[in-house]
Amino acid sequence: MPDVPWRRDDRWLSLTPEPERLLPEARAILRSGMVPPPGELVECERALAERLVVSGRRARWEAWLRETEALAALAEDGTASAGALVHDVVANHDALALGLPGAEQLH
Repeated sequence: MPDVPWRRDDRWLSLTPEPERLLPEARAILRSGMVPPPGELVECERALAERLVVSGRRARWEAWLRETEALAALAEDGTASAGALVHDVVANHDALALGLPGAEQLH
């Protein structure tokens, strides 16, 4: 289907659901430095991820993933497993995104 200028590109939503499912808790761990993280922080992170997906804006989603990677880069001993999880999930997402039209514009 050709791109229509007035139509939003939502093909990225068909990518793996792991970032939305796994990254909120990892972000809460990285933000708080606690394992397990505070439940209210996890819920805030889940709500943010859901809003990003529901809004359907690929650029905002990509920005959230890059912010998550930045948090993971600061992981210390107690949060290293959350940092590793972020790295794996984002790398997988990025590999899948390479097959989407317009991927060359995002990286």
